[in-house]
Amino acid sequence: MFTEPFASLSIFDKCATIALYLTVALIAVIAIVWIAVKKTRPNLITTFKNTTIGVVVGYAVGLIAILLYLKLDEYIQDGYIDYSTFIPVVVMLAVAIILAVAGLIISIFKKEKFTLFTKIAFGILGAALLAVIIIGIVNTYKGAEVNVASEVQLYVYTAVLVAVILVVALVFGKKVECDNTRSIVYAAVCIAMSFALSYIRFLELPQGGSITFASLLPLMIYSYMYGARKGVIAGVIYGFLQFVQAPWFYHPVQFLLDYPIAFCALGLVGIIKEREIFKSKPIVQFIIGALIGVSIRYLSHVVSGIFVFGSGDPENYSAVAWSFLYNAFCLADIAIAILAGAILFSSKSFIRLIEQKK
Repeated sequence: MFTEPFASLSIFDKCATIALYLTVALIAVIAIVWIAVKKTRPNLITTFKNTTIGVVVGYAVGLIAILLYLKLDEYIQDGYIDYSTFIPVVVMLAVAIILAVAGLIISIFKKEKFTLFTKIAFGILGAALLAVIIIGIVNTYKGAEVNVASEVQLYVYTAVLVAVILVVALVFGKKVECDNTRSIVYAAVCIAMSFALSYIRFLELPQGGSITFASLLPLMIYSYMYGARKGVIAGVIYGFLQFVQAPWFYHPVQFLLDYPIAFCALGLVGIIKEREIFKSKPIVQFIIGALIGVSIRYLSHVVSGIFVFGSGDPENYSAVAWSFLYNAFCLADIAIAILAGAILFSSKSFIRLIEQKK
């Protein structure tokens, strides 16, 4: 008897599978048309670039809207969403988006006010993040028995990871001279593309985490183009979006480790380029930067797993061993992104393109 291959999949999984094929087809079509235009009508190449950006952004936004709705509906039906923690994070994300749009408008019409606005915006986001953490702490410790030693270690390791990211970005990173308006626009485009691609999964693990269709590549390219400082900020925003996509929130520090901290680490991809190491080999700069970013992301997930989730198989694995093993999914995920990125960075045309866009 013939069995329909999608029969066992949820509506979300069916749509995500279809989106995978559509995305591959879209990339193939763009590549073919690009080659044809470049060879037969080179005078139209600029028009084609602008049109392609519009198509890609429109596709990404549409895909995000559809899949995000389906995924959230699935979580609501299954009772996974705790509104006491989910709503504050969504509100914070909304504030971040509003500030980003306001920043874009100011960078266009009031460039001299952009630096002041940036400082105010970070102050607002910092206060919002502090409020989210306080709400999470209240919900976590209310009426619960606490292992003080374990909690202290969790906070210490988290502080160390944050310190490492800040030191690399602020001390070793440089202030990249660029058009602020263009930087904000490209950040929005790359975050949207990464978020859309994150729905296209080859493997999804039961306790969170997935292997995707090079979803982190746009975010990594943005970091390479605009440096670690801007890359880390884009990574934080992307981390909040990832929480909305999969709202696993059991502990306030676990939220930080698995979302904003883990993904802001990928903003360090551009650090090797900024230090002008392997200056003549962009592909090597990209790969080493990616390895630095994913190493910190991996450790962030591992710390979260050890102190919050424990072992999924306590008879055979300790919490430490299980966390290192389980979170290896992010190494596979980044390997796909690095492979795709290496293909792009091996093209001199691509290198010239991203350099010109700054």
